[in-house]
Formats: sequence, structure tokens, C-alpha cells
Amino acid sequence: MNNISSNSEKKLTVILTVVLSCVFLSLVWNNNVWMDEAFSASLVNTDFAGVIKRSMADTLPPLYNIFLKLMTSVFGYTTYVMKITSVIPMILTLILGAVTVRKRFGIKTAVLFMLSITFMPLVLYYGVEIRMYSLGFFFATASGVYAYEVFSDPSKKNMALFVIFSVLAGYSHHFAFITVAFAYLYLLLYYFFYDRKNIKIWFKCLGGTFVLYIPCLIVTLRQFSMVSGYFSMPDVDLKLFVQYMIYPYTVGITPVSVLCILVMAAALIVFASGYITGKDRGCDSVFAILCFSVYYGVLIFGTIISKIMSANIFVDRYLFFSVGLLWLSAAILLTKNNKLFYAAVAAVVIIGVSEYVIEFKTEYGNSADEEILFLRENIKEGDIYYSIGGHEEMQNCIPFYTYLDAATPDLTFIHPLKEAVKTASDNKTTLWITVLDGYDPTDEESQVLRENGLSMEKMADFEFDRYRCEMYKVTR
Repeated sequence: MNNISSNSEKKLTVILTVVLSCVFLSLVWNNNVWMDEAFSASLVNTDFAGVIKRSMADTLPPLYNIFLKLMTSVFGYTTYVMKITSVIPMILTLILGAVTVRKRFGIKTAVLFMLSITFMPLVLYYGVEIRMYSLGFFFATASGVYAYEVFSDPSKKNMALFVIFSVLAGYSHHFAFITVAFAYLYLLLYYFFYDRKNIKIWFKCLGGTFVLYIPCLIVTLRQFSMVSGYFSMPDVDLKLFVQYMIYPYTVGITPVSVLCILVMAAALIVFASGYITGKDRGCDSVFAILCFSVYYGVLIFGTIISKIMSANIFVDRYLFFSVGLLWLSAAILLTKNNKLFYAAVAAVVIIGVSEYVIEFKTEYGNSADEEILFLRENIKEGDIYYSIGGHEEMQNCIPFYTYLDAATPDLTFIHPLKEAVKTASDNKTTLWITVLDGYDPTDEESQVLRENGLSMEKMADFEFDRYRCEMYKVTR
């Protein structure tokens, strides 16, 4: 592979980009969503002014919501369009590998990087999820890549792209911006200790980023002042911290997870042996190990934040934004040895097969089509909905499936049950209740139904994405 021509390199990366893009796209043709996806999808089921208003009631930056609204406005309000919206940043990351990474680090690094950001754990899952993770992943990865471009060639183009990608990462997710912050930190340390005369380059980039980020900062401050509260994630104790440490290598099949860890371990051994012996202390290797450290830097930062704040807002999926740089580090280091390179390619493909099978089952194992059809045939204008068990999950998912079908009236979720019963009675409409698998009505819920002379008539079994529930019609 070292001896192929420049044109052949371009053709190879183009083919690889197309093939790997198709891998992502093959997972989007379904209607399965989980709670967070239904939340994002429901948020954009309004006009642009409504999207902005609803985004302000959240605690996350609005860029993804605006992007999703634009896509659904142009191409239609379907889960396919929404999942393709998430795939687009993954395709852009592949293009980043095919172009910038290839030019800077060579064809082997580009190939291994592109394979890794498709087939390594987490990537396929978050690459098609109707959330902002893939968008932040692309911008954070691109920021890290262009931080090195600024270091290698501080041209106006590279500086501008570094700033733009960094700012857009911040507009995508707060922890994508934290990932970017480490790129700025490492650049600062380099200029301060090794090239102080050119430290103005760093200040120019920081100044541009700060100015462009101000609108998002204002929005974020306003969001936190408007929301009454937010969901608190599990506290990061020692056990959870260790789980987060191996999170990017966890497949769900132990031997494959071990293989994934071995790939990264081999990359770290390559760096350590080269650096300790003095045979390889080049900038590429140092950049690679810094890319590796970003993931764990974000983990430590998030853990500290979880201890400081009264409610923990840090969770494992927020580490995904730094995973691109994690696998870029492995790609750079493992291509320094031909045997390790080809072994790594084989390992990534094996891991990828396992990951794809798991993700395919997640996306296509159940279908929401029957649920959508049931809702179309049974829901009437003004009907009320309540969920027993999994209030947050079901209050997002079930109404969302009514939004998908223009022939189905919207289903309004009301909590608590007493209020739902009163509203349905006052409006002379039907009250529907789902009972999530593993739950039963509480004594209080049973009492509300009994006092109003109501009973639950089972109408259907629902099974979609990760959820199983029974659908009941409340009757007298």
C-alpha cells in the first residue's frame, strides 16, 4: 500500500467512503426510536420559531435541532430522513479521513481511521441515532485534526477551519466543546514551551472562537436560567469510572471487546517502545498520544463536574465526541509497522462484523409499523394518553408515532392519572394507557380508576426498539 500512486490513493479512499457510508445508511430504514430520539423528533414537529422556543426549554445547544428541522422540512418528517440527518456528519468524518488525514498521515492511516470510525464500538449506534451525537462527533474530530494542521502549517485556511469546527462543536453539544478545549490546551502548551514567539497564532484562534461562540454562550446561559430542572445522571463512583474507561472498547461480546482493547494496547506499546528507545519521538507520534489522552481528559473533567454540581449532568454517551480522536491515535501509531497495520485492519473488520450484527438487530429486531397502524385506526381527535411505568420513555415515544402519520390525530400525554382522567371526561374523549413491561398499576393509580368507575380494556401489545408494553383503552 506504500507504493500506490496518489491517484490510486484517492480512488481507494473514495471507494472506501462510499462503501462505509452505505454501511451507515443500511441501518436507517426503520421506524424504531427510543426515548431520546422521540424527544428530538417531537421537538422539531413544529415551525422554526417553535423549534427555537422548544430548544430554549432544553439545556443543550440548538444547532442539531435547527439542522434536523431543516432536513425534515425539505425531505419530509420521517424517521428515515431523521436518521439520515445523523448519518451525514459520519459521512463528513469519513471524507475528513479520506482527504485531510490521508494527506497529513498517509493512505494507511486514513484507511485504518476510516474503518475504525465505522466499525469500532459505539460508532454505528450513535452514527444513526436521532440525536446530536454524530454532529458533535464530526466537529470535535475535525477540530482535533485541524489543530494539528495549525501546528504543522499555520495558514489562514487552517486557522479558520480550526476555529469554525471548534465553534460548531460547541454549538452541537457542551461536551463536544470540552473535547475541543483539550485541542486548545495542547496547542497552548506547545507554543508556551517550544515556540513562544508564535503564541499569537493561538491567541488569534482563541479570540476567533470566543467571539463566534458568544451567541451560543448567551443561549446556554438563558437555557439554564429558564429550565426548572434537568435529569440527573448516575453519580460517577469508582465502579462507574472504570466502566467509562473501557466504554469505547465494549462491544457486548467479551472476546470481541478484548480484541478491541488489544488493538489499542498494541498502539500504545508502539508509542512507548518508540519513545523510550528514542527511535520515534516525532510530532506525529506525540500528536497520536495526545489524541488518545483527550478521551480520558474529558472523562476526568466530567467526573469532577459530577462531584461539584448538585445534579450530575455527565453520562457515558457524552464521551462519544472524543472517540474519533481516540481511534485516530491508534490509526497513526499502528501504521508505523506493516504487520501491525494489516493485523489491525483484520481486527477492526472482525469487530465491525460483530458491531454491525448487534446494531442491525437493534434497528430491525422489532418494528413499529404495527403500532403506527394501530394508532391510525384507533386514535381520535382530542384523545388523551397516560403511561404506567416509564413515564418519560412512553410519553415521548407513543405520541411521536402519531406525529409520523398525517392521518393520525396527535395523542396528548397528561400526567398524573387523575388529571388525565378529568381531561378525557371533560372533553368527552378516550383515555389510552400503556403499561410498560414489568410494571403494574400502583395502588394510587388503581384507586383513581376505581373511584371514577373506570376499567382498562386491553387492545394491543406493542413492541418497538427496546420497549415492550400493552395498550389499554379506558372504559366505563
